[in-house]
Amino acid sequence: MVTSPDQRSPIAVAYQWAGRVINVSLEMVLPGLAGLWLDHKLGTKILFAVLGFSLGITGGIWHLIRMTEGDKKKQRSPEQSDSIK
Repeated sequence: MVTSPDQRSPIAVAYQWAGRVINVSLEMVLPGLAGLWLDHKLGTKILFAVLGFSLGITGGIWHLIRMTEGDKKKQRSPEQSDSIK
């Protein structure tokens, strides 16, 4: 059984990642749905829905990249961190 560097159980790490994935998924979808609702209210075709999904997907990918970079930094040993600087 492999434990993470912070000595949490694998199930705790899995729950953390599940929460992260759900959060990023909502970040990607909710702006598009808000844009769709705004399109219906204003009578536009798909303008705000496209803008919402575009911004949501861009923001979600940016968030995913930042999360994975943060985990890489946590996994480095102190010797590796010093040699990188």
